[in-house]
Formats: sequence, C-alpha cells, structure tokens
Amino acid sequence: MSETFRIPLLKDHHSHPLFYAAFSTAVNLQQVTTLDEAHRLVCDYGERDNSGIAIAHGWRNSQFDWPQADFEKLPPAAVFDVSLHSLLINQSGSEILARHYGDSVNQLADSEWYESNFRTVLNWFANLNASAEALEAFYGQLLEVGVWSAEELLLVDENEINLFEQAKLTDRTRFWAAPETYSNLSSSAKNQITGLKLFTDGALGSRTAALNGTYTDEPNNRGLLIYPDGELSEVIGECLDTGKSLSIHAIGDRAIEQCITTLEKMGSAVRTVPELRIEHAQMIDLEMATRAKGMGITLSMQPNFTSDSVEYSDRLTAELCQANNPFRMLIDQAGFECGKDLIFGSDGMPHGVQYGLQQALYPTHKNQSLTLDEFKAGYCLADESKGHIELKFGLQGIEYNVHTVQD
Repeated sequence: MSETFRIPLLKDHHSHPLFYAAFSTAVNLQQVTTLDEAHRLVCDYGERDNSGIAIAHGWRNSQFDWPQADFEKLPPAAVFDVSLHSLLINQSGSEILARHYGDSVNQLADSEWYESNFRTVLNWFANLNASAEALEAFYGQLLEVGVWSAEELLLVDENEINLFEQAKLTDRTRFWAAPETYSNLSSSAKNQITGLKLFTDGALGSRTAALNGTYTDEPNNRGLLIYPDGELSEVIGECLDTGKSLSIHAIGDRAIEQCITTLEKMGSAVRTVPELRIEHAQMIDLEMATRAKGMGITLSMQPNFTSDSVEYSDRLTAELCQANNPFRMLIDQAGFECGKDLIFGSDGMPHGVQYGLQQALYPTHKNQSLTLDEFKAGYCLADESKGHIELKFGLQGIEYNVHTVQD
C-alpha cells in the first residue's frame, strides 16, 4: 500500500547554475563505485565540448582512489570530486587549461591554494562552455526533477548575469558574488546582486572542512581555515559596508565556531544585514546554534548531505557522523523555523526532490530527520502557481511526478 502527497515545486537555496549548466554534457560519476568504470567513462568522453578536456564530476573518493599515475594515462582530463573541493587534472589537461588561464593552473595540486582560490577555479571551468542555451537546457532539466528556482552562490562575472538575461531566467535565481567579483561589477549589475559570499573552510570530501578534532584516516589533519581570525573580521566588515546580504560557507565545527565568534565581535553591525546566512553548517552544535539564533543568522543547509554520515564514515569519528546535519536539535531545541531561518538546497549533489527528500525522511540518525511539512516549508515555493510535485511513498521508496502550470 502506498500514500500519495503533493507539494509545490522546489526553490533550491544553494546551487551553482552556470557551472552545472556548462557541465551538462560532462561525465557524471556520482553512481560510479570502481576505478575501472570511472576510467572507461572518462576515456569514452569524446568531443562533448569545445575545451578539448574530458571533464567529469561527482567522483566519490570514499569509494575508490584514483592514483595520479593512472590518471596520467587518460587523454586530457579533469575530474572533480562530489564536493567540488578536490580536483584531479593530468598534465595534458593542465596544458590546455593553462592556454586559457596561465601559470596559475600549475598550482591546482596544492590543496591550500585550491581552497583559497576555489571560486576562481570553478569559474575557469564554468566559462569554458558557458552559454544562454546551456542555461536554458539546464533549467529545463531542473524542472524535470521538481526544481523551479536555483540560487547562484558563486557568480562568475557580469557576463553570467547577461547570459541569464538572454535566457530569460533572472526571475528563477538570486545572485551571490565573492567580494572581488562584486567590486568589479557595473552599478547596474551590482543592483542585481542579492549578497556577497565568503568561504571559511573546505569540504568533507576533500578533508579540508575545518574540524576541532582530526580526520580519523589522517590523524594530523584538522582541515583548513581559509582566513586567520583577524583577516576574516576585516573581510566581513568590508562585505557589511556594501549594504548587501552576506552568506558564509562553513562546514566543520571549527569553521562554524570561527564564523559565529567573529560575527559576535562585530556587534550591532551584523543586525543591519538584510539577510545573514551560514551555508552548510553541517557540524553545528546546540551551543553554537543558540548563539547563531540569537544573532538572527539563517542556516542554509542541504538534506542531501545527511548521507555524508555514511559516505565519510571512513574519515569522521562516530560522534561527528551523528552530529552531521542535526535538524531535530536545530528545530526542537535551538528554535530554528523551516522556511524562516532554516532553509534548504542541494548544492547540486544532486539537484531535485527525490534524493533530498529521501535523506530528510529516512536518515541514518534520528537527529537528522525532517517531517514532510518541514521539508516543504524550508524547500518549496509558497504555493503551486508554478506547478507541483506528486509524491508516492511505497515499498519501492519515493516516487515522484512533476506537474508544471503548462501541463
């Protein structure tokens, strides 16, 4: 016996549309579990774009290692892990990329350089195949999996806004830009920016999310803080001076603590921000959550990442696996409200209703669970004016059908 429900289409609060649109023909390795299969798929890539590089994303390094020696045997290739915070590129691929972007490409293997220049690297690849046509096709794919709008958390440059305008998609996104990107925009482009985006650490997939403890498989590794405390305060102050909203990426407990402490020290200035968000906040605890709630911080989180408790059990302690995405604590104890100061997105890992809802309703740990009403409040449009998703819960899991207003 199955039950059927319906919810409005999703508004994905955290994505990178231009990047994913540019890679719509790239090799998707999210379901690949062996090196042999990944190797074959990249070799079979062929000429899918004009860059000359075989591009893949979604590699899960918890499933298999990819030795650099083996990677060098491939044609020109670049492979992002599922978090995007780790990149494999072989020498022939680097040579092609360097023709576009110069000698900086040679530093891609340095994890600290990569994290400090994460936005720049993603933008390199996004620009290789960016077009209004690719954006239109990508938003068509989003609609097929139940997503109406997707916020751009990593604006490439002013040309990206132009591409969205050409594709008539500006009503289906909000743009967030790094401070240096924002400062180079024209006045009219700045008016279209919702807010500024900072990174304070990396990701669990690349073992660069900043932890108070260490990664169990790398006992000397606590992850990476992008900024020293004083510098983070200075950068945040500059962002606040723009009068725009502010979004801060922080995954590990050490990064979240640094972020909240820095904001507290800035006093009343943070109260003037139209919207103040922490992105991901996966390892937040009750004490930090209570302080964040008191400052009016919105937590922008991904139910998808609940599966990190299983995916990255090879590198996280049992305690951290259980602490990941503590939605019940945030709602029941810290008082966060879905749709108000607790909102949801996918980060493209993957986009769509099915995986995120599966992780929300049937998580590994009870503390990670959300009700359907909470998921709806934090993730969906306010009404069904754009369409709805029909959900069926049965023995085969969650099935869905998307109905748009044109249907």
